[in-house]
Amino acid sequence: MKKLGIVLLVLGVLLVVALGVGFWLDGKARSMAEAEAQKRIVEVLPRMRSATVEIEGFPFLVDVLLFGTVDKLNVKLTEIEGAGVSIESVVLVVDKLRIDRDLLLDQQKLQVTGIDRAEVTARLTGEAISKVLREPIQLEGTKAKVQSHGLSAEAKLAVKGRRVEIELSAEGLPPEARAYLGRPLVFQLPPEEVLPCEPGLRVVDSRLELACTVTELPASVKRALGQR
Repeated sequence: MKKLGIVLLVLGVLLVVALGVGFWLDGKARSMAEAEAQKRIVEVLPRMRSATVEIEGFPFLVDVLLFGTVDKLNVKLTEIEGAGVSIESVVLVVDKLRIDRDLLLDQQKLQVTGIDRAEVTARLTGEAISKVLREPIQLEGTKAKVQSHGLSAEAKLAVKGRRVEIELSAEGLPPEARAYLGRPLVFQLPPEEVLPCEPGLRVVDSRLELACTVTELPASVKRALGQR
């Protein structure tokens, strides 16, 4: 009985060690994949300040080894300069990322083979929009205001094609200011490699938020992750 107890104790210790190694390996593999993705995204978007990549799903290695999938991928890009308006941030949330598990484990390279869906959300400041339009645009809470020709009026925003149009709202405008209605201020959406679809928009937390859902990754992220 004493020997059996010693054997069970040893087996218990070995199990704890094995679980510890498993957790360590899982965290190591996840960190390796995140670091590789961050590095390559910055390389393909040189005008971007930084990229943060977070892989969700546990255990990571089990999903990779058995199914070649990752439950969720979060990518945040910040301060992107380029054609059109400057972007404060872009957040990409990907569900069910399918990866080349052999390439990841054998050569430590991350290559995506497909996704189920992704949500893309870009956020712009009033200052960035004002700079492009050369007219003062204020984003306060959930409202947009235009200050022009000595007027300050609430604005209506709409996406038309690859453009955002900002029009003065007639509500609250004095009669002498109605002449400025129907003359929208226009700026181009961020490039398709960053915002690959025609988004919905809203003002939230004093930012203009452009959001859409896609079933393919943006071109820049595809290049960074080596999607086939």
